[in-house]
Amino acid sequence: MATITHATLESGNMRMASILSQEIALLLADRTSIRTSGAVEYFGSVNGLGSDTKQIRLAGLDGYDTMESVADGADPTATTDLTSSAASIAVSRYALYRHLTDIAELSGQGGGDITPQRLAASAVGEAEKCFMDLVATAIATFGTDVGTSGSDATVDDVFSALATLQGASNSGPYFALLAPVQLSDLQSSIRAEAGALQFLSATQEMLNIKGAGYAGSFLGIDVFTSSQVTTATGDRHGAIWSAGALGYCDAQPVISYGDVVRPAGSFVTVEFERNASMAVTEITSSAYLGLSVIQDGMGVGFVTDA
Repeated sequence: MATITHATLESGNMRMASILSQEIALLLADRTSIRTSGAVEYFGSVNGLGSDTKQIRLAGLDGYDTMESVADGADPTATTDLTSSAASIAVSRYALYRHLTDIAELSGQGGGDITPQRLAASAVGEAEKCFMDLVATAIATFGTDVGTSGSDATVDDVFSALATLQGASNSGPYFALLAPVQLSDLQSSIRAEAGALQFLSATQEMLNIKGAGYAGSFLGIDVFTSSQVTTATGDRHGAIWSAGALGYCDAQPVISYGDVVRPAGSFVTVEFERNASMAVTEITSSAYLGLSVIQDGMGVGFVTDA
């Protein structure tokens, strides 16, 4: 008597070679975001301001200048001018556009499958990745770099960064964004210090607070990693900076018709549009963002091999 196996049932159209899981597992991706960690200062929205660019005013106050010694009954010898400057943040549109056919949606396996709602929820993470791309681009423009091109990141590089920042009167808190390979090389260098220095790895509680991508703390620096860190001439261009070095603005479009979703806590806007002739639902995610270096002296590039 022949044994009934899965293979025989499959060949007789009684079984399928494979079936789809009810759950969708996410592909491996970098989901780091430092937007709410305090590493980048928020300067508000440009809605209703009459311009897509916000100018951040910088003034030399509260200890920027010192007083001179003046004899009793005498006038100061000179008038001290107010030192001032400004940094600009221009908001631009970033978008992601997807089409989903009726058949693609109807043949799915329920709410956890690929649906317009699921694609709208995905836009939150996609907008955060866009934000991190802007951060990585901005930190690569710091005017001062530490580290050695073509060489691994070391503890000495971090001390050099801190010396540069502290020498410019930065008092922290400090933040770092490094490529994963830079963090790995730095941790190898820390181990070679034979316990004299310690990298405090992120706990689950800290991850809940600071978000994915937070690696831990070293010498008082909150260290984040991201694959968005730019690469140039074989090096990764991370950075270490003091709070206030970077700033961003956003905007929310005024949309009074159609199906629109604005996920809570996110700057992204998702619109649904129906193309009846093609039996397609169009999902457009838009984010209006601008991010700039506010004070160059508050950050240093961290350039080591890739």
